[in-house]
Amino acid sequence: MTDNNRWVEEILKDRKIALIGFADLLELDPETRFGYPYGISIAIALRAFPSTTSMPSREYYDEYKDVSSRIREASIFLAEKIKERGYDAYSLANEKQNEKYRTRLPVKTLATRAGLGWIGKSATLVTREYGSAVRLNGVLTDMPVVVGTPVNESYCGDCEECVRHCPGHIIKGKAWSLRVDRDDLLDAPICKKTIIERGKLINVAEEACGVCISVCPWTKRYISRMGAI
Repeated sequence: MTDNNRWVEEILKDRKIALIGFADLLELDPETRFGYPYGISIAIALRAFPSTTSMPSREYYDEYKDVSSRIREASIFLAEKIKERGYDAYSLANEKQNEKYRTRLPVKTLATRAGLGWIGKSATLVTREYGSAVRLNGVLTDMPVVVGTPVNESYCGDCEECVRHCPGHIIKGKAWSLRVDRDDLLDAPICKKTIIERGKLINVAEEACGVCISVCPWTKRYISRMGAI
């Protein structure tokens, strides 16, 4: 099985993937995991960051769209390569949000099962390496892999930076755990409305907020390291 892990890392090495994690999904119900026993979570780190002022950052918006496209393409590519290897696979890039802004298996849930990070109070994935400044995707598969250790609880502690700085005031300040639903963390419809309203300031339709990403102390550590390079 270790050979499969190494093979995944090798075929993705030219796609600037920052994090790769392998998950045992058997603890999830079969419908949620599409019947697959394993998942592979992948992430690309952002190198431009959201503005924390009243004016959104066009640079961040362009980076967000570019990285989102690249991580989706990497997920589809990986699923195709796994099939060529003789196994079955499904890319989560094929999933669309429903009217409640949910998918059957969120990519951030897959990331926690693979041990890449935890869900922050703003309902974004937080990683030790890059904070919340990552874009995620993943693949479900029956290809055996050596799995990581799932993250089941938050490491945000008493921090409420995202709560205090949220333009829409939609983050409730509750710490995540496996027993906490997204709606316990924030008001998703108002979050979406806030994103759209901020986007109008730079003439874009979506994804022009992300203040919670920039103010996260874990993200700030990543930005600080970038500045030291």
